[in-house]
Amino acid sequence: MPTQKDDGRYELDPEDGLRRAIVGDWAPEKHLRLQKYVDITRAVRRKFGGNATYIDLYCGSGRARLRKTGEVVEGSALVAATEAMRGRNPYREVIIGDLDPVNVEACEARLNRLRVDNVRAYAGTAEDVATRILPTLHPTGFNLAFLDPFNLESLPFQVIQTLSQAKSMDLLIHVSIMDLQRNVRTLMASGKLNSFAPGWDKKINSAATNPKLVMAVFEYWRSLLSQLGYLVSDNIERVTGNRNQPLYWLVLASKHDLADKLWGEVSQVEPQGRLVL
Repeated sequence: MPTQKDDGRYELDPEDGLRRAIVGDWAPEKHLRLQKYVDITRAVRRKFGGNATYIDLYCGSGRARLRKTGEVVEGSALVAATEAMRGRNPYREVIIGDLDPVNVEACEARLNRLRVDNVRAYAGTAEDVATRILPTLHPTGFNLAFLDPFNLESLPFQVIQTLSQAKSMDLLIHVSIMDLQRNVRTLMASGKLNSFAPGWDKKINSAATNPKLVMAVFEYWRSLLSQLGYLVSDNIERVTGNRNQPLYWLVLASKHDLADKLWGEVSQVEPQGRLVL
């Protein structure tokens, strides 16, 4: 295990000696939505003969401590894999990736401890890992990718374009409203917004007010998903922080309208405003 760095975002977990993250108290909310979607799609996995893959390109270390309450929670990959096994329709394989190899090693070890079958782990950018895994996916299998980046810069649209080449690929995507609100003009001026939403400058009036810019960028990004053949659910969850500040939208995109129906049944874990700033 590489040396643990104490930068305020991580610490060692006394239970297993591996790295765990220190995160905001809203993290379990998005994981509960993921858990419920994995649960409600168990029949879909069965229909595909068990040829289903879970993909988590921002897997983190697999465990975290909530900053305010101190509660220790499992990360997204462990939540999804555990729920699938509980429903007796486990994923044929679980693919994890993260830019930080320490996170990848910790998450893989924790999945193995849970006896999750066929874990494949990659260290690298989400774009690189997506490109590497695409040829290895079952040609007619069902895939669910959970994309939970730290900020918009970490989610280049190329990641989605690459994953969309799979025949069946549901996407559950975390889009940081906070990052977009705070940095939309900086991202525009630096050219970094082109990575997240390529071609935005030809469609969006950069002179608009900040709230209008944020919504315009988000709607344009949704249109890019549609151009790839995705149906982007209108059940877009807005999750807020402890002071009711907007944090992120959770977006489901699928090429089958059944996914929208299923997402509508599980997405509203707690009442939250939808598609507002």
